[in-house]
Amino acid sequence: MGNEAVTAVLADYALGDVARHVTGEALRQARDTLLDTVGVALAARDSVLVAVLAKTHAGSAGAAGSTIWTSGRRADPEIAAMVNGATAHALDYDDTNESIRGHLASTIWPVLLALGEEIRPSGRALAEAYVVGVRAAVAVADGMAIDDHYARGWHSTSTVGVVAATCAAARLLGMSAAQTRHALGLAGSMASGSRQNFGTMTKPFHAGLAARNAVLAATLARAGFEANPSMLEGPLGYYALMAGRARLAQVARSLDEAWTPARHGVSLKNYAVCYNLHRMCDAMAALKARTGLRPGDVERIDVAIEPQGKAPLIHSRPGAALECKFSAEYVLAALLHGRGLGPADFGDGILEHEALRSLMRRIEVCEQKMPPAGAPEWLEGYAVVTVTLRSGARLTERVDNPKGHWGAPFSREEIARKFRDCVAFGFPGADAAGLEEEILAVTEADRFEGFSRLPAQVPGRG
Repeated sequence: MGNEAVTAVLADYALGDVARHVTGEALRQARDTLLDTVGVALAARDSVLVAVLAKTHAGSAGAAGSTIWTSGRRADPEIAAMVNGATAHALDYDDTNESIRGHLASTIWPVLLALGEEIRPSGRALAEAYVVGVRAAVAVADGMAIDDHYARGWHSTSTVGVVAATCAAARLLGMSAAQTRHALGLAGSMASGSRQNFGTMTKPFHAGLAARNAVLAATLARAGFEANPSMLEGPLGYYALMAGRARLAQVARSLDEAWTPARHGVSLKNYAVCYNLHRMCDAMAALKARTGLRPGDVERIDVAIEPQGKAPLIHSRPGAALECKFSAEYVLAALLHGRGLGPADFGDGILEHEALRSLMRRIEVCEQKMPPAGAPEWLEGYAVVTVTLRSGARLTERVDNPKGHWGAPFSREEIARKFRDCVAFGFPGADAAGLEEEILAVTEADRFEGFSRLPAQVPGRG
């Protein structure tokens, strides 16, 4: 694997001058993802995951500690980060990044806000730490064949996320280079997350574990706890265990490159399902809007997607609501039956409709290197949906960049509308506009002291 000192390279980057990477585009992403992350977490308020976490890690009613967003209670920073991270990923409605094949904000922002409530940093410091976390995640993923890592069953949101979030935490806390290397050594040992758990509450819990472990790694190392300072690149270390084909020299090159949407940008979600389903969802929605397509018109549906596009879609015949979020068959049938695939569309009983189940059995998904329609080129992925009607006619639609993708971004109003809808779903009647204003001001504030307008903190809203 070579002798590249990846642990030291990441530590030096995390603590160094990142001004040239904190561009206006990066700052806008920090602000937008902070708003989106808090919003999707609040929308998950009534989920079973949140209820179970509340029983086991309820926090205290005192003034000390960090805020659990959905309850307003306080807990030690690592517990607050864990609960908020898991809650932000609970609905699978949080942002994604193709470079890591996973989610960024639900592992990074819970860490920074939990620690931020303790040390009261400037908004600029929070934004810089977020940028460090994003760039570290992309660089860590670049050090391995990320598709192979993912194909072997690792959930990169957690395995990559814990290392990246530790870098972000180290910067925010102003740790030394030696402390940061020890923190990364700890994070490398705590990296975990299996895709076998997709479709269960444990999948979003991976984001919470990554956030908790990042806080724990940073605070332990800051207090003098030691780990192997070459853990990531060592012969028995992180990359040796997880990478398959490591390319460690790429980490430093990645950290030096300019910020670009294609590498460091995120895609905000328009549906509360696995992101690999969004292209086909947009294609089906477009067909339905253009032709008036109805379930009874359909003989069969064939979907072609890019190679490895089926990797996270492990529930072709789902048996539970959470499994439906990883089922192409379910989401396409549900869209045709008028379901919007938002937070409200995944309650108990969603598979009891016999006509929907019948349509699911007539949907097939295959991976193809060459798209069967449109241009032969594609960047991150594509979906071609072909509907064969009972009349024998065929309808086809292709989507490469779904709505919310960095190449087809939400407008400012669409980002705000999603946030307000999420708050209204979790906390009907809450002052979403007031909270939105407070969150959007965070990255420019002189001092971050937490959120005062979380609905759970307002009398009568908890």
